[in-house]
Amino acid sequence: MSIFARIDPALQKMVLRASTWWHRRRHSRRVEWVVGPVEVAGLVRAISTVLPSAESALLFSHPFYTFEYDWVAPSARTHVGRIVNGPWKLGELVSRADGFVYVGGVGFLDRVNDARSFEFSYLRRHGRKVVCYFTGNDIRSPRLSKEREERTGEPNLATYLAETGTGYATDAYETEKRALAESAEQFASAIFNADVGQVGYLTRPSRPFRYFHPDDEIVSDFSKFRDVRTPVIVHAPSAPIVKGTPLVRAAISELREEGYEFEYIELVRQSHAEVMASLRRAHIVLNQFYSEVPGVFGVEALAAGCVVMMRADEHEEPSIPPGSNSSWVVTRHHQVTKNLRALLDTPSGWEQQARAGVEWVRTHAAASVTGAELRKVLGELEA
Repeated sequence: MSIFARIDPALQKMVLRASTWWHRRRHSRRVEWVVGPVEVAGLVRAISTVLPSAESALLFSHPFYTFEYDWVAPSARTHVGRIVNGPWKLGELVSRADGFVYVGGVGFLDRVNDARSFEFSYLRRHGRKVVCYFTGNDIRSPRLSKEREERTGEPNLATYLAETGTGYATDAYETEKRALAESAEQFASAIFNADVGQVGYLTRPSRPFRYFHPDDEIVSDFSKFRDVRTPVIVHAPSAPIVKGTPLVRAAISELREEGYEFEYIELVRQSHAEVMASLRRAHIVLNQFYSEVPGVFGVEALAAGCVVMMRADEHEEPSIPPGSNSSWVVTRHHQVTKNLRALLDTPSGWEQQARAGVEWVRTHAAASVTGAELRKVLGELEA
């Protein structure tokens, strides 16, 4: 163990206590909720937007988003700066916030390697509410996902996870996921998760994972389907292997060999602005083919009025509302080519399918709807 691994956690705890003492003597604008400390798929921005008295706080900026946040840690060129930023800000926030919504699996005390137990217990001792909003690999267990694959015979997001990084297939990684679940269940007043798609070591059902798509970004113009002589197909994976990109590329190649003509756009780890611009043009979006949930990108594609192919299935993931499967083309990993071919053969049905997807977003994923649900849940919590 390095000297920094021993000293850094103690320093961060010390800075937190000093900051809390310092800031409780000062008068600042009180807020009900703090949302952070890392951005995942725009959820920090989305959740902080639907809460009437909230601040967003990030340990570092996200390379794909240009959203405005209330606080982003200044880039620290020194080791001491990196140690101080998170805990000093947390101490300030403790002095004036009623609760904290943690998106992902990281804490403000990012050098304290105890699955956020100290941080959560500190907040609870100060009478602050803690909410965990898990988003994917922050809570997902590759081992439990593999067991589900063996039971169902269906590959899932974790099937190829170990191949993207050796750390995913270790006992240490599983221990970390178990500790995160235990810490959340011990200290959090509410936990949001997709319990099947993001299976981990949580021992009781979570509150359903929800999306918060801006209402004014849900389209009502479907004129792009008036002329589909050259269909536009978009695939924008954040993690190509686990999202099924090899399957997509194989399907695209096979259909081109069969004589189908279309424009194929593949965006790998591109900016959010560029992805959204492509969705506005797209007729068909190939989302992901191993996950039982739509994901933020899937919802964005539906809201943009696209026909979306994806693995998400209401019959397997309880956080998906009943009746959702008709809003997109449910596509398993072995059906990508077949289902895409069927769509290209029937362009007359695309607009109707796209309208069904938009209606699903308005009903189940619009910020005006899910924001009200979230506010109700949080409003009923006790510290």
